Amino acid sequence: MWRPVIHVHREVSMTAPQTRPLRIALAANAAFSLSCAMVLLARPELVASWLGIEATLLLRAIGVGLTAFAADLLHQATRPRLLTWRALYASFADLLWVMGTLLVLLAFPNLLSATGIALLLAVAAVVLVFGAWQLWGIGRAHRGTQGSSYRHCVSVGVDVPAQAMWNVISRLGEIQRYMPSLRSSEILEDRPPGVGAVRVCEDHAGKRWGEECTRFEPGRGFDVRFVAEDPDFPFPATSMLGGWEVLPRGEGAEVRVWWELEPKPWLLAPVMLPLLAFGVDRDFPEIIRRMAATASTASDQASHREVDARMARLLPYPC
Repeated sequence: MWRPVIHVHREVSMTAPQTRPLRIALAANAAFSLSCAMVLLARPELVASWLGIEATLLLRAIGVGLTAFAADLLHQATRPRLLTWRALYASFADLLWVMGTLLVLLAFPNLLSATGIALLLAVAAVVLVFGAWQLWGIGRAHRGTQGSSYRHCVSVGVDVPAQAMWNVISRLGEIQRYMPSLRSSEILEDRPPGVGAVRVCEDHAGKRWGEECTRFEPGRGFDVRFVAEDPDFPFPATSMLGGWEVLPRGEGAEVRVWWELEPKPWLLAPVMLPLLAFGVDRDFPEIIRRMAATASTASDQASHREVDARMARLLPYPC
């Protein structure tokens, strides 16, 4: 059975206080990586003597790689819209560094001097701290309105009036027209779009799920509750909410799509949410572009070809 209608208090996700821990972790990691790179590039002979090996060319190459890594970390830390999936791969890179260090020491126990072994272990310990710090910061950045929930939101700008976009987005049962990953979508019992209507979607792998509309504000947006209690619910979440908002922006519109969920297991939230963010940021500008093409054709604002040329654009600020 479907649950009663619930109301969700919506807040802006990824606010400055939420992203600050991750930004600090990324910037600190960048500073440490750049410091190590400068030593390796400026004094490779000295580092080689500490390690007890002759490998100045290799050390310089590592210094160049660390410089590029530090630049990427700094770019991540300072961009207006933080991309947590990029912070995730930075954490994986830190973990690979730690694992690589341990493998070298285990495979070649007599390769380095005692000072070199201590130095590598010290650096690996610091890198491990940065990797764990970033993972914690990722979870903090995605924290939702509920204590155990996590959230992601995407904003896409289009050169189509807001009302024209709403006329397309509000047709809940037609979402499969714009999402290539869906085989079908329908409203149960042929109900009109609105509170209480249930949209059932099925992808090409045969996975099905229901979405119950809990808020429907004509011209503005709607919220849904994913029927996560269904035994066949295909997503790794114990509860899941979502919504669409259409906001006027000059002669065009801004379309916001958000999800809030309780992952299972919850310990994987710092991994699951960045992967969700990556897929959403990759796919939804194109999905909304298709909607804009339909909306512009229907409202005689532009031709389908003109909308294709303009494309929908992922907006560079949090929502």
